[in-house]
Amino acid sequence: MGRNAIEDMLNYADVDSALDWHLRGNHFPPIHEDFYPAAKLAIELVNKRQGETPIELPNGVVCTANYVVEGLHLDSFLDWDEEVAEHD
Repeated sequence: MGRNAIEDMLNYADVDSALDWHLRGNHFPPIHEDFYPAAKLAIELVNKRQGETPIELPNGVVCTANYVVEGLHLDSFLDWDEEVAEHD
């Protein structure tokens, strides 16, 4: 499973369902649902070209939106095709 599966899921389900499926099904161990709001915020910020904006994760770690998108493999959820900028 991977990028193609996510893109197919996005064609048939809403973004929240696709994100839930991706974070639970494409990661081992699955990403805890407490991280979903940060993942959604990271997608939103990177789509707005604000990828260097810091995000505080539920575990207290602060990192950039780009880092979250890269770390959780969220590039299929982006509205643009450019690669995510390198994180700090």
